Amino acid sequence: MELRQAACFLRHVTISAVLIMALTSCENRTDKSGQAPETKAQNSQVDTMGHQDWETIVEVLLHPRCLNCHQLEMPLINEGSPHIPRVARGPGNMGTGTMQCGNCHSNQNNPVTGAPGAPGWAMAPIELNWSHKSSAQICKLLTTPQDNGGRSPDSLLKFISENPLALWGWNPGGKRQPVNIPHDKLVEAMKGWIAAGTPCPSEGATN
Repeated sequence: MELRQAACFLRHVTISAVLIMALTSCENRTDKSGQAPETKAQNSQVDTMGHQDWETIVEVLLHPRCLNCHQLEMPLINEGSPHIPRVARGPGNMGTGTMQCGNCHSNQNNPVTGAPGAPGWAMAPIELNWSHKSSAQICKLLTTPQDNGGRSPDSLLKFISENPLALWGWNPGGKRQPVNIPHDKLVEAMKGWIAAGTPCPSEGATN
């Protein structure tokens, strides 16, 4: 009888030890967020890559080929010089009065006057003005539809991938400096940034 009780006791102790080891193993494989360490590491890597992709994107957005038109009221020319003659945005982003964009700009560069041109030549919509904004502020603008005119990251990707006016930045002609990052690299960065959940830098980050 004593042997049977001892055997039964040992069996209960063994089962309890196995359960404790199993529970401890589960606890070690998760953190307070409920994620397994390997899952958390993967998510961290994706987030890091998303931030790196954004750095590529914002470098393009702040290049003169983009920034010159993404102004508040008056466009810039060349490498960020004032537009001569002075023009204003106007209600349709195409100038005011007799100073309309179409007076000098057409669907292609003018070899006689030197005026640049591309289909849809105009200032960028005022809600996409990112002049004098930090990287974090631009990112927040592009990821906030109620502030950027209802645009989603996918619609921005489509614009930068296909729109002739955007593509002009990589083939501006004359002595103008094209965007310094290859177009296909920007497109891949946009796709990666979107896949990572469009992460933005902190407000304290600098351009």
